[in-house]
Amino acid sequence: MHLRNSILLLQTAILAILLLLTILAGYTLAIEQEAPKSPVICGVAASNDGLTQQTRKGKQLWNANGCGACHNKSMKDDATGPALAGVEERWEDYPREDLYAWIRNSPKLIASGHERATEIYREWNRAAMNLYPNLTDEDIEALLSYIDAQYTGRP
Repeated sequence: MHLRNSILLLQTAILAILLLLTILAGYTLAIEQEAPKSPVICGVAASNDGLTQQTRKGKQLWNANGCGACHNKSMKDDATGPALAGVEERWEDYPREDLYAWIRNSPKLIASGHERATEIYREWNRAAMNLYPNLTDEDIEALLSYIDAQYTGRP
């Protein structure tokens, strides 16, 4: 009788281990199905939300810096600040660094007499943009990528 109980206990333990392994295998499979590997779009890794890494960084910067407090997320419509769709084209007659300078410190660029900066300042009732001196060129490029993605619907 003692041997029979030991065999039954051993069989139960083996079944419990097999059940646990089956559950873990199913759990692992479910995770892989929910989070597929990021595709590569034009050589740039994209996230599961369809955004490139640069665009996702731009979205994070947009949210972290409160850009949506003044600019419409659609990028097509004015809000407290101007619509941002086409912002790069509106600055294309000037060095790229001028757009960076505008985003970081618009009052300084306005004070320098910069033509485009002064034009925007007057157009928007002498309202200057908030200061973002800690944004790097890479950060600004990521923001511009996010702005373009929001406007065009492309990652």
